[in-house]
Amino acid sequence: PAIFITISMMVLSVFSLQRMAEQKKSFAEYDVHYSVVNTTFITPEIAKIYGITRGKNRAFVNISVRKQLESGGNKEKRAIVTGKTSDLIHSIKLDFNEIVEQGAIYYIAEFKFYDKDLRRFDIDVQPDPNVAPYTLTFSQKIYVDLKK
Repeated sequence: PAIFITISMMVLSVFSLQRMAEQKKSFAEYDVHYSVVNTTFITPEIAKIYGITRGKNRAFVNISVRKQLESGGNKEKRAIVTGKTSDLIHSIKLDFNEIVEQGAIYYIAEFKFYDKDLRRFDIDVQPDPNVAPYTLTFSQKIYVDLKK
């Protein structure tokens, strides 16, 4: 039990740090939060738990969906998340894995990149299977972590 609490706190702190740098786009009553993180920013232990391969030229895109409530708050929301990332030459399908934590659901997909790589992300997010997906598109420059 103590090790579980320690690991959970480490995971929550990693994803909380991400939240400070993340971005958000709203679609209808949903807020889609997104961020791109170099895999070396997470500890080897956390990477092992979630099956993430760490490396200087590896990153992951993190998507979370929150439904806006009438009360003014919001609540985590499961969704169907698919997408791709591309540079000027190549396009890569993103394979999202769902991570469920207390009060949060994350969709994470890993990919490889080159230093100073400008990546475009086209991600479909479908919180309601009866409604067409919302398309989130953004670009981000990614740098190799030279310290690791």
